Amino acid sequence: MRSNDFVTTLLLVMGLCLIVPSALIGANPLVVQPTAPAHKFLDGPNIMIQGVSVIMMAADLATTKRDLEAPGTREFNPLTQSPAARFSLKFAGFGAGLGISYILHRSGHHKAERIVPLLFGIPSGVAAAHNVGIHR
Repeated sequence: MRSNDFVTTLLLVMGLCLIVPSALIGANPLVVQPTAPAHKFLDGPNIMIQGVSVIMMAADLATTKRDLEAPGTREFNPLTQSPAARFSLKFAGFGAGLGISYILHRSGHHKAERIVPLLFGIPSGVAAAHNVGIHR
């Protein structure tokens, strides 16, 4: 009986959230006019930044593979226990960075579109540097 009260309250709040935007007169919040892009999405700097992100992710994959070949080592991240999972997560990370950058580009956030791929690539670069430092 208690969960029915929760569901009813949740549906009521969601309904009220939908009423408020529709009550705005003369404004449709669902229609956004895109601004003219200041540059093409795949221009030189974006290709370079995406390439740096891919290189950092590839370096992480390569150094992790090399480190796991040593006897007695294991991967601490439970999501990346298998090589297929590691490749899938890096590929998904690259795709997410590219997709978010494109969305930011289309919405006119051109500085942010160049930062996002680095936010996805830098952790991989740090992990690769750590892996290289282990064997020195």
